[in-house]
Amino acid sequence: MFVPGLSRFGRHLSQVTVSQARLQEFIRAELSYFAAQHTQALSLEQIVDASTPGKVARLVHKEIPFRFAARIRHIEAVEGWEKQEELRQLHKIFLDSFSELRLTEPPGTEECSLTVSDLTEYTEVIRSVRKRHMPVVALLAEAIRKMNHKDAWMEGDAFQSWADTFLVSRISTEMLTSHYMAVVDWHDSASEASELLGLGPRAAEKSWAPITLASLTPSAILAGFVSRQVADKLQVEVHSHSDSGSEDSTIAFSYIPKYLFYIVQELIKNSARATVEACKLDGRRRLPDRPIIVTVCADQKQIAIRIADQGGGISCGKSEEIWSYLFSTSMQPFQEYLESGSPLAGWGVGLPLGRLYARYLGGSLQLMNVPGTGVDAYLFLRRIDPSSAEGVPRASISDSVAPV
Repeated sequence: MFVPGLSRFGRHLSQVTVSQARLQEFIRAELSYFAAQHTQALSLEQIVDASTPGKVARLVHKEIPFRFAARIRHIEAVEGWEKQEELRQLHKIFLDSFSELRLTEPPGTEECSLTVSDLTEYTEVIRSVRKRHMPVVALLAEAIRKMNHKDAWMEGDAFQSWADTFLVSRISTEMLTSHYMAVVDWHDSASEASELLGLGPRAAEKSWAPITLASLTPSAILAGFVSRQVADKLQVEVHSHSDSGSEDSTIAFSYIPKYLFYIVQELIKNSARATVEACKLDGRRRLPDRPIIVTVCADQKQIAIRIADQGGGISCGKSEEIWSYLFSTSMQPFQEYLESGSPLAGWGVGLPLGRLYARYLGGSLQLMNVPGTGVDAYLFLRRIDPSSAEGVPRASISDSVAPV
């Protein structure tokens, strides 16, 4: 097999032929080396700063192998992990991706400016890694489901910490590879436009704004989602109020739309399910009588989104369990979670993972439970200035757990 002659201590441009056994020995040695290193938390600010193809490619190459190696060892730390089907699949996913990333790297030196065409092969590797990792959260959720029902492979409190560490690391690596694809796709499109205008292929590098931000309104947050996910007769009312000093009452704010959508989707989905089930138990109030109220408020520094339902709330005995990965009221089968396309999907994983995403993005997610009435979810987010990285959160939730 031909592989690049890579070294942790330097670059060798020649290719060498090695046997499969020798290659596996090399990967095991690399895995041990990377897993033994103590790394710093990868913050959103670092990701945002990597705003050109070359910068983001080198950040991916530098950071992700450490985190994949740590996650492999994290799985191996579970006693009897080899006997748990989903954990074996997760282990293989990360090992395959670690191996693929260690057998390739961005071309040129640190000082070289790279174009999208320079990174064609490397981009295909990242695309392959992202595709391979799509079922990760759903697989973890299925492992949790089996653990909760019949196969307890870890005590509850210990598992909560284990799952937090695993998923926090996934947030940063998923966001980094997503950012890589966004940067490459944007520069690819901009380069084509620049060439058509006769500006040259490198002209696009001057116009990239940090990370993929979009100006969002309350209606945009819900657009297309309610009609697909909420029962026909269930009403969702959206109200907004701004104290930001703007004469326009419409709230528009820049944020990373995909992750905001995932969090709001999980909250509305939970409220919708609870409301439908409450109507089945108490037929005196029909779905149109139990609207879900979404309120979006803002000032100059932050956005607050409240999602209030009338789904009966959570009983007092279970109100402390709602942030546990072992708690869920959903009965959806594994395959539906696997095909959902959301990184928050999973049996019992959505709500605690949504809180981790909110924290990583510099915000918070809180719930107010009124048993017998309903649940109010409060999502607080810091405004992000799309013209500057200064408004991007400098710290992440990763800073408060074991860095991986």
